[in-house]
Amino acid sequence: MFLSAKTPLVAIDIGSHSIKVAQLAGVRDKYELLSFGLMPLESEAIVDGVVKKEDVVIDTLSRLVKAEKIPTRYAVASVAGEAVIVKKIKVPMMSEKELVLSINHEAEQYIPFDIDDVSIDFQIIGRGVAAEPEEESDQEKMEILLVAVQRELIDSRTGILAEAGLKPVIVDLDMFAIVNALGVSRDLSRLGSVALLDLGATFTHVNIVLNGFTAFTRDIPLGGSSCTQKLMSGFGVSYEQAEAIKRGEMPEKVEREDAVRVLADSFEKIAEEVQKSFEFFSATTNTPVERVFVSGGGALVPGAAGLLGEKLGAPAELLDPFAAVKIGKKFDREMASRMAPIAAVAIGLATRKFDYK
Repeated sequence: MFLSAKTPLVAIDIGSHSIKVAQLAGVRDKYELLSFGLMPLESEAIVDGVVKKEDVVIDTLSRLVKAEKIPTRYAVASVAGEAVIVKKIKVPMMSEKELVLSINHEAEQYIPFDIDDVSIDFQIIGRGVAAEPEEESDQEKMEILLVAVQRELIDSRTGILAEAGLKPVIVDLDMFAIVNALGVSRDLSRLGSVALLDLGATFTHVNIVLNGFTAFTRDIPLGGSSCTQKLMSGFGVSYEQAEAIKRGEMPEKVEREDAVRVLADSFEKIAEEVQKSFEFFSATTNTPVERVFVSGGGALVPGAAGLLGEKLGAPAELLDPFAAVKIGKKFDREMASRMAPIAAVAIGLATRKFDYK
């Protein structure tokens, strides 16, 4: 079997509340949308990134792929959650070949899992970096971005894809997919210091990108679910009604001003934690965060980006992965714009190509 860089792939984003599929044609900033679809998941089918109802997820994915009439079986997916570790570390200067052979040894001190239970990858960020004073070494270092994912999580994702009749060929990280989504319409190397905030159901993922490279990451255990619970308990509404309120749709017994107050309070706590991340990043790099891009289900709340930007003191906007993508006649551009914040991972994954013998 040979898969070339032109072999079509279907991107699969399995989220907490829904599954998204996407396909793009073209390269770089000349993409055309071939397919995009979404199907909601049953409640608690996935909790904190972990599949709890495997049969439900497999069935939903199978029906979605069939409904979208996806012709290719080759798939790219992604993972996120507490089983994913991303760290920027320094290691002794060596060739890339030497680093491949020694990466497990170098990584052991940074990973809270058994080294045999994780899949490890890395990206070299810079060479000739001075050692930290506390390291008591004059030896030059190289800076790398270390990624470690528990194999159990990868096996779970690839197993679900296989059961749904797909052939998984790439497993990426949600945070890197979002960077790729932004790169569709922006030159990342010229953006300076930007923060990508993915507002999920139970976590807010922070990824600060400096001159095109991930420089800082953090998972904050606060998300849209806590806001939903506050709306349910505060106004005596159902889960579905609370989710509708977050979209700006008010039930008769709920005053908009009261709902906005609850929403603002929820974002206040998230903004406080994000601000701490910004301050730490600025203190360690002497570089402030200049711009914020917001994605994820929480970004669908009207005014979310503006509220966060005001609290964080930096211009903030919704990440629109469709901004530079050609939208064919079979797609509704207005609908695509509304779905943009929750399409970032799927569109970012859809930019991936694969070569494999």
